[in-house]
Amino acid sequence: MLLQAGPVQADYSDGNLRYIRIDNQEVVRMIYFAIRDREWNTLSHEISGEEIKSSANSFSVKFTSKVRENGFHFNWKVEITGAPDGSIQFNIQGQATNSFLTNRAGLCVLHATDQFAGTPCCIEHPDGYFSHKYFPEAISPHQPFLNIRAMEWPVGKTGRVRLDFEGDIFETEDQRNWSDASYKTYCTPLELPFPKLLEKGTLINQSVRLTVTDVITLQKPLTETIRVYQNDAYSTFPKLGLQLASSCSARELDFVKHLKINHLRKDIFLSDDRWREQLMLALEKCRLCETRLELAVFCTAQDKNIPMFLNAITEHASAVKSILFFDAISGLTNTEFIANVIPNIREQLPHVELGGGTDTHFAEFNRNRMDYGALDFISFSLTPLAHLKDDLTMIDNMQAQFDMINSARAIAPEKKVHVSPITLKPRSKAVAADNEASKNNYDSRQTSQLAAGWTLGSIKYLAEAGADSITYFETNGPGGIMDEANIYPVGALLQFSLNWKPAEIKATSSDFPLKITSLLMLRAERKESCLLIANHTAEKQTVNLDLNAALKYTKITFALEQDATNELEANILTLAPWAVVAL
Repeated sequence: MLLQAGPVQADYSDGNLRYIRIDNQEVVRMIYFAIRDREWNTLSHEISGEEIKSSANSFSVKFTSKVRENGFHFNWKVEITGAPDGSIQFNIQGQATNSFLTNRAGLCVLHATDQFAGTPCCIEHPDGYFSHKYFPEAISPHQPFLNIRAMEWPVGKTGRVRLDFEGDIFETEDQRNWSDASYKTYCTPLELPFPKLLEKGTLINQSVRLTVTDVITLQKPLTETIRVYQNDAYSTFPKLGLQLASSCSARELDFVKHLKINHLRKDIFLSDDRWREQLMLALEKCRLCETRLELAVFCTAQDKNIPMFLNAITEHASAVKSILFFDAISGLTNTEFIANVIPNIREQLPHVELGGGTDTHFAEFNRNRMDYGALDFISFSLTPLAHLKDDLTMIDNMQAQFDMINSARAIAPEKKVHVSPITLKPRSKAVAADNEASKNNYDSRQTSQLAAGWTLGSIKYLAEAGADSITYFETNGPGGIMDEANIYPVGALLQFSLNWKPAEIKATSSDFPLKITSLLMLRAERKESCLLIANHTAEKQTVNLDLNAALKYTKITFALEQDATNELEANILTLAPWAVVAL
């Protein structure tokens, strides 16, 4: 729902304010309240008694909300107001109705990284002192802003935007560490012990106030047509693979075989007595799919099974694309392993790429830097749903992947960059209290067109940034690209894209990348091209293909739903909701 506060506009949905903007220039991505459990899961909430009043220059929103999940009982009231002077107030009053352990319970404010990277920001501290900072361009491993009472930054030629926080001490983190395309300002500071016990009856009263000064509004109209245009940069299409599911039927393996993917990933724990059996089964599945194996081996530098593993794998070295080595507990590759074990492995497997980094979030790679000299490549995993789980957040976060590749290259400039694996739902929690994997690793949207559109965006940003290898999802099942009866939309997208045999990517942009994503694939020698476009919204979108004369498309060659209302006339493309098409 669109709300107006003088020169400021915002979208309201599900208790949150999103895309707060002035003259279509975003000044805040989102304001919301969240409760996190001791494993950093964001708990779901239920809204009731919602009252919304909206006029041409002001608004008010009131509702009550509650959490009743996993032993957490918390109630809160929210009042959000917007005034004609452009000010917005977001107040929350809550109370714990039982006692529970929580890592965080408080207001959060997001700034989009593509809008704010490199922007100056003045921080006011509780003691009255000021710090002059910048939103970081490279992904900051630790909090760039600490001890915040207020923050202020420029907008437009003359304007200023200010946020005032009350009820706790706030700080800012770079959420690209977890594949989110935002900087998050939150409370309580991480330097304080967590989880903390929120005892029954504990009250939480917090507020965020946004004010604007010296803002000049031109009342720019929003165009109904979204322009897609090309840039000058080229990059090699990355090697693309899948994770092996725990079981695969003959039909599913045959579909994967005809995808012509670069590799299949299998995780092996040398502490598991069945590792040899699992290795042989994975090699056999790779043989049936006519591809090679990407192994992720979890062990320690002192693991007595390493020599036996090397003897087993040496016989099949030609069937192995690469091996990742991670500590079985931390999910990281440690310096001792790189220095003392990798050289011996390389002697036995001279033609197999050896890599490391982290099997978890980019944050762990960013915060645990080391000498990767003995490795061929570095790797980290990726999920768009580390913090919030809604559809809009999933799409909002796509652009972070470009920055993740660039920051990884800055950390290890001489190394190839692999991203493995990429999943919708987080697989495990490196920072979890008990370090246990989630009981349910799969997202119900895996079978949706939304997931296919997100995957197109993911390939785009990783490829345009120069990722060397990317590993998605699973071969089949609830976290895969198909099941015994159906090819999921993401499976159809990969089937078309890989069968087209792209060699390179040419960078493209969209006026509204949260609505429309484009991927321009080129064959060898750049004589043939294919443009893939995704609509990330539930509404029909009109796209203006503002491309050069050599890129004139006359028909739609692929669509997830062939009977959908997708139309191409001259350079104007009309896309059905959630459509993914190729030209």
